[in-house]
Amino acid sequence: MILPKKFVVASITLLASFSAANAIAQEYVVPAPPVLNGDYLQVDQRQQQQSPPVNTGVVGQLSDQKTSSGSEFQKANNTQVGAGKPELTEEEKFQKKQAELRKQAASAHKPLFFDNQFSYLCDEAWQGYLLGDGLKKRCLPGGGWYDIAGQYRSRYHAEQNMRGLGLTGVDDNFVLHRTRIYTDLHFTSNIRVFAEMLDAESNNENFGPRPIEVNRVEMQNLFVDARLIARGDNTVVARVGRQELLFGAQRAVSPLDWANTRRTFEGVRLSASQKNRKFDAFWVNPMRVDNNSFDSPNRDQEFMGTYLSSTVRKNQTIDAYFLRFLNGSGANNFQFNTVGLRWQGSKDDFLWDFEGAYQFGNNTDGSDHVAGMATFGVGRKLQGCWKPVIWAYYDWASGDDATGAGNGFHHNFPLAHKYNGFMDLYGRRNLEDINLLLTMQPTEKLKLLFWYHYFFLETQTDTPYSVVMTPFNGANLPGSPELGHEIDFVGTYKIDARQQFLLGYSHFFAGDYYGTTVGVPYNGDANFFYCQWSINF
Repeated sequence: MILPKKFVVASITLLASFSAANAIAQEYVVPAPPVLNGDYLQVDQRQQQQSPPVNTGVVGQLSDQKTSSGSEFQKANNTQVGAGKPELTEEEKFQKKQAELRKQAASAHKPLFFDNQFSYLCDEAWQGYLLGDGLKKRCLPGGGWYDIAGQYRSRYHAEQNMRGLGLTGVDDNFVLHRTRIYTDLHFTSNIRVFAEMLDAESNNENFGPRPIEVNRVEMQNLFVDARLIARGDNTVVARVGRQELLFGAQRAVSPLDWANTRRTFEGVRLSASQKNRKFDAFWVNPMRVDNNSFDSPNRDQEFMGTYLSSTVRKNQTIDAYFLRFLNGSGANNFQFNTVGLRWQGSKDDFLWDFEGAYQFGNNTDGSDHVAGMATFGVGRKLQGCWKPVIWAYYDWASGDDATGAGNGFHHNFPLAHKYNGFMDLYGRRNLEDINLLLTMQPTEKLKLLFWYHYFFLETQTDTPYSVVMTPFNGANLPGSPELGHEIDFVGTYKIDARQQFLLGYSHFFAGDYYGTTVGVPYNGDANFFYCQWSINF
């Protein structure tokens, strides 16, 4: 049931942010107003020759998409296709251009909605209409432009012996609904305001929902961007307010899109980027979900760090990061510092994904904290019309000698669902996971995924941990390190450029740990079936 008071306050907050940012924008010089074509933002060809193209993405990153009245398109049409090759006809060139624009349109929505790109609408060669296009690249009075967009997602869960955290022996069936709506306001090339509302609910469950499943009418993002430096490819942007964070492969920092609520923070972030490098520094507080009133930042927890990502080498990404997580919540206080390195890339048909981190600080009992994690993954693209790709991974995360004390590796704020089994039985602590991944694409719209995991404890002197880093049956010493095996299957069908349907099934074969350890709630197998439909607009 939607809370009317929260809805009204959310609406007022959106309007207030619009007015405040508009007032701030008056302090900046507004560029020459764009030429209007049906109220859509386009840049006059004469202005293009004297100034950079319109900024259509995150402030501080200039779009590569030209918006002239056909000059770039005409230039491409007059180019020879290569020695010895017949020149494309005008119709073939036009079809090729349309295919490129359709590809841009299909990938316009990003994992973080404030990174969404709708620049295809500024290309006069674009012919077509997708849901929500009429609310993109609209002009603001006095200059600037705005987007209005969002997403609706619905997912059905059938959980057998796994409702709660871990292998619990509890069954439940329910439906999750999530709606996201945002406004992206660009008042000048230097000032931007982004406001996103999220509403997450759960229906028909027999047991209370998990914390990540319900959060009614909340501000997911509400921040101001100010571009401080813009010299060619060099930009520096400051961001202040409520904001989602996503870095690298999301093993350490993620908005957790699988969750119905999504994770967000409040604080400051400074981003500096060049052509092939980006550096981020941030200091934030995690948001505390409160279904009775508006969410507030958890001042007892502080999360800060730096993240450097480089793509200087072709088809390779190297990330280096330092993260500091301070938790002062009652008796569960700790200080964990994480230094990490990631190397991901491909050469010909071979692929690799390596990431490791060293962690130090103070545990809850005041003792020194020393922990680590490592991921080793190698893959290969196989021959075949279904485009098969196979991966072999080994994941390791340290535990401790004290059973259930929580002194092993802490995974910070990750997307755990993506890596250690889709049933989310374990977090990245006191865990080893040998897994094989196979992906295929039988058609342009259908993708298939098969994933096998073999889980066991890193040390038998410590217990398994949940995805929220709580000990599972922490009072009892494990009788065996073998946790079990999980198989995951997911089929994803792309209905169109804005809609997607997903069908998934997972089965967990309980290992000797559950049959030999005192105090476990259940020692049988578990099943997880789910289906999801989402539509972007």
